[in-house]
Amino acid sequence: MRATDDGDRFLDNDLEALLDRKWIFYEKASGPVTDVTITRVGLDVAEEFEHYRSDPRKRAQAARSSVLQWLYDEYLQGSNSPNISRFSTSTYGAFYGSEFTEGEIVQATRHLRDQQLIQGKAAMGGPIVRPQISPYGIQRIEHEDKPAAVVASERASVTYNYHFNNDGPVNLANNSPGAQQSITLTTTQINDARMATSAFSQTLPILGIPEERQAEAKQVITELEEETTAAAPQPGRLKSLLNKVVELAVLGTAEGAVGAVISLAEKAIEGL
Repeated sequence: MRATDDGDRFLDNDLEALLDRKWIFYEKASGPVTDVTITRVGLDVAEEFEHYRSDPRKRAQAARSSVLQWLYDEYLQGSNSPNISRFSTSTYGAFYGSEFTEGEIVQATRHLRDQQLIQGKAAMGGPIVRPQISPYGIQRIEHEDKPAAVVASERASVTYNYHFNNDGPVNLANNSPGAQQSITLTTTQINDARMATSAFSQTLPILGIPEERQAEAKQVITELEEETTAAAPQPGRLKSLLNKVVELAVLGTAEGAVGAVISLAEKAIEGL
């Protein structure tokens, strides 16, 4: 099959998905689609998406993360101090298709240097021209994507605290009356759950989850935010809520965003 045939097939699939969501309208025919009309709902979604990807706060956070990840990839390829101009043409140089501006790159590199995640000298009023990821920056990236052995070791570090109401000798068994067991999660476990929650919350408007499940998704987000900020988050409840995130996310039509959310949720689940 020719590349153009693949492109046509992917376009047809995308149009079908948009039609099913009632974001566009066109008459189905045996030949190629030639006339497509965006609906009011589609316009609302497009405006919401544009608002999302142009939000200065989200873009600033994304720029920092993208620059650091780009530098890590360059480091792995043996390029320790790449020219920052190469960042814009890399796969990390845009936020949902909207390229990072020079000002955003300047702010990102200077912030990363202030946080000691990268090293290098800045041009007058410009970015770090030849940034180098620091050992701390490498640790930060690898901490976010830890090998299974590290995850397993952190699971072993969970501490169990038992509180007894009895003054005399106690025989402890699971679910014993008069005994309370609490599990203290590691900072990494809680942060992974928070990252998954944040990703689900921020991308919910563009995921394409059916309208009838939107309220359920928002409720899951609320409960996750409450649980991850609780004094003693419960791993069982977190796992249940994160599984719900996966269940809802797979219903979405925005494949890239859906994949990212599911990946973060599954990572958090695996670590609990």
